[in-house]
Amino acid sequence: MSAAELQAVYWTDEEYTGQIRITVKSGQFSAEGAAWFDRIHVKETFLVALRKFPLPANDLPILEGGFWRSGNPKSLDQCHLRISIKPYDSRGTLLVHVDVSSEVWKTPDVDLQNSATVRFRAEYPAVEAFAQEFEQVLDGKRDVAILKGIVE
Repeated sequence: MSAAELQAVYWTDEEYTGQIRITVKSGQFSAEGAAWFDRIHVKETFLVALRKFPLPANDLPILEGGFWRSGNPKSLDQCHLRISIKPYDSRGTLLVHVDVSSEVWKTPDVDLQNSATVRFRAEYPAVEAFAQEFEQVLDGKRDVAILKGIVE
């Protein structure tokens, strides 16, 4: 059996912007990463999309952050954190896909960037519970939100 889960914490030093730190594991694989986000934007986009049932193919939940391309706020130059969730099979199982990467500040150091991808399956009730917990984390009412995956 392998345990799978995603843990999200939020740290802020101002009212709206803060760092979301993710720890994710699936079986023997684990990774940790973080990026800065506007918490209101996360609540109005990612959390709203997470709560849809069934997940519509044209509006899947995705959270991504890192260094954005200059002049193009919709295109990442360097992704530090990405969480996406999509339908996996006809039984309603979902696929949680998490990418994390270290920050690289200087172009010659790009070869030193570390990255990891971790995937696991989850069910709608677990995603809904995670969305509720994550909103509480963003509001400072809870320390950590946990999305539990399907144990195999």
